[in-house]
Amino acid sequence: MPPGGGGHDRPQLPHTGSDSAALLAASGVSAALIAGGAVLYRRGKGASRR
Repeated sequence: MPPGGGGHDRPQLPHTGSDSAALLAASGVSAALIAGGAVLYRRGKGASRR
């Protein structure tokens, strides 16, 4: 045991309450929005050349 009587063996990050399923869903929605924006950008760029 370290001097000072520490309670934990290893340091731990605090629990933030984030849910892994919600995080996965949010990242999926984010990727879909980015892909949709890229498609709209490409369509607009092609239409402006005509």
